[in-house]
Amino acid sequence: MANKRSTSGPKNKVGKLSTSIAVPVAIFMSHIGASTSLSLNMVASSWNISPSQLSPTNTRGSSSSRVGLNVPTVELSQASSRGINSIYNPQDPNNIPTGFARMCNKAGGFAPRPVWDDITNGVTPWFESKDGCFIYFNCNDAHWYVDNPSGAGMYLAVPDGSLLLPPTDGWISLTGRRVGAPKISFV
Repeated sequence: MANKRSTSGPKNKVGKLSTSIAVPVAIFMSHIGASTSLSLNMVASSWNISPSQLSPTNTRGSSSSRVGLNVPTVELSQASSRGINSIYNPQDPNNIPTGFARMCNKAGGFAPRPVWDDITNGVTPWFESKDGCFIYFNCNDAHWYVDNPSGAGMYLAVPDGSLLLPPTDGWISLTGRRVGAPKISFV
């Protein structure tokens, strides 16, 4: 029996996308790979952008304000790990956290740029506290992480409705602590 080809084009898991988000979603998906199980609605729900604001030179390495993202400051509280509770400011997705570079060097002298580019999408901002702790989204395993200033992972969580903002709860300790999972609010 011959395979029937659809004349309506490929379907995605969330149905049709509006024109205002189709281009950024396509660019985002090209960064993280088409095989991801993440919902396109999770990406599109936080985007404040239209296709006219994008160009091939404005999709990677530009500041979040240049591509029209409206990203709030993050307050992390109730964490039992020392030094993690703080205000975190959004950072340009192209910049590498100092703690991440430290961890790359400690883990065997890896060059931080190719590793950072491999695990991030160039669109989702990361967040940094004044003490150097940072929160970022890892596209390879689809989790948000809270790392201490040396780059050691302290907590992880799955996205809950947005890939541009970390989840407000659901954080799991990577240090074996059973109590004191952080909560996040936006200020």
